[in-house]
Amino acid sequence: MDKFVEILKKHFQERLISVGLHNIGVTSFLDNNGIFIILDRVEPEDLLDIKKVYVKYKKKYSTPIVVNRNFFKNATDVFCMEILELKENAKILYGENLFENLEIKDENLRRQIEYELRSKLLILKGAFVDLPLDRKVVDNIAYRSMYNFLLILRNLLRLKGKLINDETLVDEFEKEFGVELESFKILINSSKMPFDKLLDVFKRYLKEVENLVEISDKILS
Repeated sequence: MDKFVEILKKHFQERLISVGLHNIGVTSFLDNNGIFIILDRVEPEDLLDIKKVYVKYKKKYSTPIVVNRNFFKNATDVFCMEILELKENAKILYGENLFENLEIKDENLRRQIEYELRSKLLILKGAFVDLPLDRKVVDNIAYRSMYNFLLILRNLLRLKGKLINDETLVDEFEKEFGVELESFKILINSSKMPFDKLLDVFKRYLKEVENLVEISDKILS
């Protein structure tokens, strides 16, 4: 990673504002750490230059987030959960920490949670109806959607005055709201399982997400 940063510094020089790692908190089990790269501006040619360097690190790190200096500052009303995750869990490898002074309003956080819950539920249902029901497809849509839902759980608890940033998140959510999220825990802790069991877990997962929508309606109203 040090070499990756040094290459970026050499290429972009004073244009390079910040480089760091994200996906370090409660969602880190889902994928490799991601990289964020902040430049003074982002041109298509810049993306191509970064692509040439990143290809050597692709197996170790997930797809980079590449934005300009003001991107997150101007997105505090729409990317609330993501900015809070970066603010609380990102690791700065080089340059400025542009997240530490960003403030998120509860009203905007509530609005994003409601939108994300409802839209992700529709996407899950649509995928279940439209896509082939084979292991790769079901495993992919269930496992990867967990990132968003874990952020939602974390921030629903935040709105209740609790900030959980470790593996106790789902258990604490169940205690706080009196619900069961058994499929969440299975998907988090289980390795590959027989397809018939995975399909059964996914069906329960859909039902549990439906329950989250009902819970959020009470919290966010």
